[in-house]
Amino acid sequence: MNKSLKHRILMICALIPMMAFSTEVVVPWTGTPGEMESFIHADTTETGEQAHSVYTLQHSKVYLQLSEVNLSSSCTLQGQAFDVDAGEGPATVQPIAGDDGNLQFTGWPQNHVKTHGENQTYVIHRILFNGVAAGQTGSLFGVLSTYGTNNTVVVDGVWSIHHQIISYFNFGERQKLHILNSTAVQFTVYGGGMWWGGFCWGGGGGWTGTWTELVMQNNTVEGCHGQVMVIYDNGLVPQNAGDPIGFNWHGEWTDKIIINHNTFVNITDWVKFYRHGNNTHFSNNLFVNTVSTGQTHNSHGQGPTLNWAGGHGKMATLNQGACTDSTLLANGWCWDRTNRNIHYNNNGFYDTPELQAMFAMDPWCWDVTDTNGVVTTYCDTMIENQSRWMDDSTTAQMANGVSEANNAEVADLGFNLQSIYIQTQVNRTMDWLDNKVHDDHPDGWWLHQADGDWNVAEFPFPMDFSYSTSSAAYTHAEGGFPIGNLNVFPAKKAEWEAQATAGLNDNKVTPNEFTLSQNYPNPFNPTTDISFTMDKASDVSLTIFNMMGQQVKVIENAYLEAGSHTYKWDGRDQLGQSVSTGVYLYTLTDGQQSMTKKMALMK
Repeated sequence: MNKSLKHRILMICALIPMMAFSTEVVVPWTGTPGEMESFIHADTTETGEQAHSVYTLQHSKVYLQLSEVNLSSSCTLQGQAFDVDAGEGPATVQPIAGDDGNLQFTGWPQNHVKTHGENQTYVIHRILFNGVAAGQTGSLFGVLSTYGTNNTVVVDGVWSIHHQIISYFNFGERQKLHILNSTAVQFTVYGGGMWWGGFCWGGGGGWTGTWTELVMQNNTVEGCHGQVMVIYDNGLVPQNAGDPIGFNWHGEWTDKIIINHNTFVNITDWVKFYRHGNNTHFSNNLFVNTVSTGQTHNSHGQGPTLNWAGGHGKMATLNQGACTDSTLLANGWCWDRTNRNIHYNNNGFYDTPELQAMFAMDPWCWDVTDTNGVVTTYCDTMIENQSRWMDDSTTAQMANGVSEANNAEVADLGFNLQSIYIQTQVNRTMDWLDNKVHDDHPDGWWLHQADGDWNVAEFPFPMDFSYSTSSAAYTHAEGGFPIGNLNVFPAKKAEWEAQATAGLNDNKVTPNEFTLSQNYPNPFNPTTDISFTMDKASDVSLTIFNMMGQQVKVIENAYLEAGSHTYKWDGRDQLGQSVSTGVYLYTLTDGQQSMTKKMALMK
């Protein structure tokens, strides 16, 4: 990947539509079920917008949730900062049944949060969502579902555990979704099920909505029962009618969904559903024990024709069917089956010995007795060579705009996650494969719990997703960085971010226009870089304002030469005082022209 494209990939939070106010309120906690959503729903203006732009949950508290939080105007839902070494933990949100013993969440799917409205911006930050209802009376479908039109949703630094099906599901039109620095583990799945679920689904038009942006970066997903992502059809639609499919970063059109530096572990099916998924770019990801249910000739009792005899690799990308969605057809957004624009590069994969042993199991048979007492014997066999990247079906799609480069098996990974997590999953898989019935696992409460307690989410999660620094994986990503979620290697993450920031201004040619770039990183804490270019020397000022138009700090007010310039803001005002969490404006002017952008400070 060329350097400029890499930096565009890293500039993933070009936010944020203007919010009404830049005020923060701490959501009260007494332990009373339903108090969080009741407070937020009641805190509105006369016209129905949220009265505050930031709702902060108290650290180390568990907010028991009786029903979903419905948001219809721009705001941030975040947890307070906390110190693990001091015995503190994140703000936690957990469902609880009502007086009748049932969950009171409305509609399908049942999620903690649902976003609505038009042209709104939502940020969810630093919260642990525990999907298991207190008392283990059930579990929620997922964390978030998005509705409405032209909304931007940012999920940053969120932990989720014990959700049934799909963590993040899109039903809205023309949505922008960024999922960053987040972890989702131990999906409970519905009783008796194994394969229908995932982490992020949407993008097909119709009931699964449409995206104009989808960015997933530096996340970890473990124990997902189904596909991590089902990115339907094109995946994307243009931001504006008549535009090409793609989205604009720094004035340049790109046409890919970005899946970058994520770690996927113990995934029963493929990371990406092997159909659909056009206009996607998978780079620098780590695949550990993916397709962990195993591929069999009889495809789990559903018919021998469903799995090709040769099986599929980790990158499996099969042929794309014809476009039939009425919305896509009407707007001219149907995909080109001969130019699918799917690319994988610098990814690595590894299957642990526990999973490889299951793949190598001998053929097996079982008897089924029908209602008339007739016994029929069925048999099944594992497909050979399942620990591989490519397959013939995917290779055939190279003629239709599918490409890959520098993807490899990292056999020396030295993965540090305890083997009991995959072994527990293998045991359940074997319970199903031996006769296509869950004899010993009739419900969703079967995953390994380090402390044996489903109701309380142990934090930090007792799961180590790091690996050996002597492994080839440690330098396999672009730029020589580790593949996978860089948050497990904090020093490397900081180096990676610094390199990305420095690269924003590596163009030595004098600019031919006056431009203001989106700050990076964004959202940020505690510092961010603001860059701009000048086509001629002039007096310029760079000033920070709050959302009420009040001046916060003058960053620069001087005569500058033509060229590229970068300034750092540390989240402090003119008096050196730290400003509060919220959305701020920064304005660049040379007296003749002026440009303003938005940025979000999160603490």
